[in-house]
Amino acid sequence: MLGTVAWQTRYGQAWLLRVLGVLVLLAVVRSAPQGEGAPVSRDAWQALVAALALAPLCLSGHAAMQEGGAGMVHALADFIHCLAAGFWLGALPVFLHCLRAWEQPDARAPAGRALMRFSTAGHVAVALLLASGAVNAWMIVAPAGLDIGAAYQRLLLLKILLALAMTLLAIVNRYRWIRRLRAAREQALARIRRNSVAELALGALALAVVGCLGLMAPGPMS
Repeated sequence: MLGTVAWQTRYGQAWLLRVLGVLVLLAVVRSAPQGEGAPVSRDAWQALVAALALAPLCLSGHAAMQEGGAGMVHALADFIHCLAAGFWLGALPVFLHCLRAWEQPDARAPAGRALMRFSTAGHVAVALLLASGAVNAWMIVAPAGLDIGAAYQRLLLLKILLALAMTLLAIVNRYRWIRRLRAAREQALARIRRNSVAELALGALALAVVGCLGLMAPGPMS
């Protein structure tokens, strides 16, 4: 029975592709070229394979229920959404590490450059996340009809609120506390750390909500 599910259903095939993607990622981590002489760095290979490993997520769930042009648009929006969310949540622990390194005088310059690059990429990721999320929400909810009494749509609203809260924390970090690093370093560092940890916690909650949404019908239960 498990073999039938794995090989003959779209969900099972997507799951197998995810497993394959993770195995390839592990192989890349162990064997990809590194160093300045390498044509593409190990980090770049890891990022590329990790991004491709997210693609099978679009082959199951609500995005897979539509066909034709609408299905392609929905799958693309879903893929972009996964990439942006993966970057945001995956980069936050690295951001916190760079923030700690920034406190060390000998590491301040490279850590500062990394933080600025994260800030620029973070703007793009947040914009893509919100835009693709709006497309996904519309393409899922519109055919079923807006009904806030439906459990799916209430959970979707919760996910949207969590994403907006994360965005607000990121904006406060970027445009309030990072600008105050020189004038009030200790206070700014503490607030940036606290807000970043809160972003991670909210992101984990959002992922839990997404896991529930994937098992529910968008409209009211008959």
